Amino acid sequence: MARPGVVALGVLCAVYAALAILPSAPGSDIVLATAGGSPEWLLGPFRAFGASGADGPLAGPPFYAGLWIAFGLYGFVLWRRGEVGMRAVVAVVVGLHVLFALAPPLLSQDVFSYIAYARLGVEHDLSPYTHAPQDIPLDAVFPFAGSKDAVSVYGPAFTLATYPLGAIGVPAAFWILKVAMALASLGVVGLVGLTAKRLGRDPLFAVLFVGLNPLTLVHVVGGAHNEALTMLIVMSGVWLWAGSRQAAGTAATVAGAGVKASAVIVTPFLALGSERPWRSIAAGVGVAVGLVLLAAAAYGSDALDAFGLLSSNQDRTSRFSFPHVTGELIGSIDTARALFGLAFAAVALCLMWRTWRRGADPIRMAGWTTFAVLVASAWLVPWYALWLLPLAALAADRRLVITSLALCAWMLAIAVPL
Repeated sequence: MARPGVVALGVLCAVYAALAILPSAPGSDIVLATAGGSPEWLLGPFRAFGASGADGPLAGPPFYAGLWIAFGLYGFVLWRRGEVGMRAVVAVVVGLHVLFALAPPLLSQDVFSYIAYARLGVEHDLSPYTHAPQDIPLDAVFPFAGSKDAVSVYGPAFTLATYPLGAIGVPAAFWILKVAMALASLGVVGLVGLTAKRLGRDPLFAVLFVGLNPLTLVHVVGGAHNEALTMLIVMSGVWLWAGSRQAAGTAATVAGAGVKASAVIVTPFLALGSERPWRSIAAGVGVAVGLVLLAAAAYGSDALDAFGLLSSNQDRTSRFSFPHVTGELIGSIDTARALFGLAFAAVALCLMWRTWRRGADPIRMAGWTTFAVLVASAWLVPWYALWLLPLAALAADRRLVITSLALCAWMLAIAVPL
């Protein structure tokens, strides 16, 4: 007799296959970049199997329903994980990453923004921290790029690393990034499992919790977001820290800010939770100084804005962010953003104090702080869930797991054209 957990995992794989393959149609409303056209290279190897209705106004609701079905099955597999062996889980997680790596860019155009910033620097000799894609309207990437009026909010190390992609064609650059982010996401999952072993926690739960989540697969891998690379660096730091290389681990999390500033959320907790806090702090400061010098040397002072937490995205609000919802209720979004910002600062300081003075688990405290960041953020998008999932998987805190799942459920609707 088939075990329910195994059956649910099989059905989940089928649902994920539908979510990855069916949107691969010309003009697809799920593949936002088709606003710039639907060339074969964009739709990818699944283009022959795209659903005919993917380009219509009814494409969003079925996709959203599919996300909810996947989320429910994901939760059931987590609950019945004892029925599924680690080898099967690893095979499924790897296979699903390959599946979404081959899918077209789902629900986001950010990957083309990465390419646009690289081409600004390489092909047009313009700084991506002072110029936006709208400044190169005749470039091949322009029709596909998102946020055409926005300068780069990404770390200078990431921007420089993408410059070689600016010298090659847009299709090749896109698929290189797609594969790279899928591999980075797999690396995050692997590091979470290895760190769980080091900490004496359940590696099977950790791998499933991060690697099977629909926000990881559909948004991070499907959309080729650099959250995967950011968290690969951060989780490398957490893995080092858990292996008693605390200064190196703390420094590694700071290095993640070279991709995205959100990486440093974890840094103060690892530093304060170290056996030699000042040594870890010094290591982190050293890396931070190196990043600032790199940014200044490559791009001048304008690039330093990218090191602000969440950066200029906070000038915008997404309709499902908690400050936006609250602001609509009280009649002032600016007031709501200020209140949430103050509440976050109080929570972060309290959790840092608990880590430093009371010996609270740094990973658990970093997880709760990351949750608070996401709740307080005026700009909330589903791929940000990857900031939280690895920490919640390692925290040995059932309440953090439940609240993380609740936040993921809240974010399922974001970016889906309903």
